[in-house]
Amino acid sequence: MRVVILGGGYAGLICALRLARRTRGQVAVTLVSASPWFVDRIRLHERAAGSEPVKRELAEMVAGTGITLKIGRVTRIDPRGEVLLGDERLPFEQLVVALGSHVDLDGVPGVREHAFTLDAASAASLSERLPAIAARKGRVVVVGGGLTGIEGASELAEAHPGLQVTLLYAGDLGGNLSEAGREHLRRSLNRLGVTLEQGRVKRLQAGSVELEDRSVPFDACLWAGGFVAPELLRQSGLSVNARGQVLVDSYLRALGHENLHVIGDAAAPVDPPSSMLMGCKTAMPMGVYAAERLSRLSRGQDSEPFDYMDVAFCISLGRRDGLVQPYRHGSPTGWVFRNRLGAWLKEAICLGVSWTLAAERKGLSFYAWTKTGRKLSPPAAQEGRLAA
Repeated sequence: MRVVILGGGYAGLICALRLARRTRGQVAVTLVSASPWFVDRIRLHERAAGSEPVKRELAEMVAGTGITLKIGRVTRIDPRGEVLLGDERLPFEQLVVALGSHVDLDGVPGVREHAFTLDAASAASLSERLPAIAARKGRVVVVGGGLTGIEGASELAEAHPGLQVTLLYAGDLGGNLSEAGREHLRRSLNRLGVTLEQGRVKRLQAGSVELEDRSVPFDACLWAGGFVAPELLRQSGLSVNARGQVLVDSYLRALGHENLHVIGDAAAPVDPPSSMLMGCKTAMPMGVYAAERLSRLSRGQDSEPFDYMDVAFCISLGRRDGLVQPYRHGSPTGWVFRNRLGAWLKEAICLGVSWTLAAERKGLSFYAWTKTGRKLSPPAAQEGRLAA
């Protein structure tokens, strides 16, 4: 069996490592990445604040596994069995799409021209500018009240005490937390000197965020206002949602394509077993599941549907504070881990990601996740419900 995996992030990399070790040369595994580097995206807010780069060479991370690594940008996906990588054609029997997501730069006018984001290159550029802005007590406006915005605002405020940091959000800040979690979040942001402002952004222009009723000036703007999947997926004729994510069945197959699995941020399960937010915590389970499923398929065996339960929401609030909100049956519990214990737990989780990938390379496949135990709808029923 020839398996091509597109994307060298959390989902794609762990899928390639697990599949290669499980099949031990019986399956030809090719990993395609647009960059030669694996970027630890869960630490990019630290990079923006001035920490060391958070990346490693993919060639080093797959060395000795039998994985064929190809560096290049995918320009076309033919679900019938071929991927176009520049001028090179890569045939496949099974394709795994793990192309991730990126900040939506075009949903609001001016974002592409006037804002930084937490991708590797932009985070590094922001990091270079911040010391001068902080020295003159300038202002950075962070737009977005989700995890990315909260962690970004906290990290910048702690790393640069002279900086005026404003967190601008439209909805309910910390809406996925319990009352205790929201209280700690606001108290921590206040301690760090982060100014909270609520409003809906109409556009960005040089030096200001334009809201419906006022302007908020800035010396730099960090945009964390939402993520979308690559446009290539829509262009390839796959069924996608409003954010460009591919609709997948309970086996993580693109609807209508039994030889094409989609995992990580690029996937949108039609019948999700639990909350499936974009991020590492869902990407890695999906990657391992796809690898185990393909390993079984290579031996003529079927597999159970994908299952996953969201058990916690973790937020770093600088280097010395954090918040871990446990979940039960899809809802936040009334208690949280916070302060230094929360920071320690969050850091342990981040380190665990690196350790897991290193272990997978060595064939130590201990990674597991919590499941609901629910029996999901058969794929045919899911496709029928979507059509209806």
